Amino acid sequence: MTDQLDIRPEHAAQAQIERLAVALGDPTRRRVFFMVREADGAVSKDQVAEEVGIDRRLAGFHLDKLVDQGFLTADFKRRTGKSGPGAGRPAKHYRLAADESAVMLPERHYDLLASLLLKAAADESGASRQDILERIGYDFGFEVGLTEVAAGRTRPGEDGVNAVEQVVRLLSRYGFAAQNEGDGTIRACACPFEELAFDDPERICGLDRSIWKGMLAAFDHEATLSVATTRAKGDVACIAEVLGTP
Repeated sequence: MTDQLDIRPEHAAQAQIERLAVALGDPTRRRVFFMVREADGAVSKDQVAEEVGIDRRLAGFHLDKLVDQGFLTADFKRRTGKSGPGAGRPAKHYRLAADESAVMLPERHYDLLASLLLKAAADESGASRQDILERIGYDFGFEVGLTEVAAGRTRPGEDGVNAVEQVVRLLSRYGFAAQNEGDGTIRACACPFEELAFDDPERICGLDRSIWKGMLAAFDHEATLSVATTRAKGDVACIAEVLGTP
């Protein structure tokens, strides 16, 4: 019997994490990638350079690296209005590759994570570091939810289903790629703190679940959130169940 390729979910996830880390570990390259992803159609390196605020040569370098790594594709287009002998070479344009993992990849929010961790480090209340971190995450999520309510973008407290829908919407805004699975179940297949979560699931997953709980409390203060599975601990997705009060 011939050996078969190991394609267990946890191995596939690890391979994808390593690929993402290599491709998008550089902050400038991440910005270049997300600029292309958000663009409406193909873009040139001049457009990327202007939008990201870098030299066009550096933009071209990062764009070509992303092509090599399979996140982008490139082709050549003649500049609009240019034809004939003096038109010069067509310009190279880049677009998102037709790869679902690249399309769905959320932007990492390490600036947010750094801010929350700094708040935790500055806390002198005497509580455990984990308790401090989770409280700060909860407070952040609660404030984000209350901001939505104050802005009139949602109506809090109707029922658990409404709260779940609002939490899913906010989580997706922050890079969790969350989905409402029905019956009060939230499923997230990505995490804005992903690489660090896999390195330190207790602290980082505790932080982001506290963010979830804080958001939920802003919309339904009587609902509770119970974590069922966690990607950083080997599960296929992060799944939590929202339970309303009788």
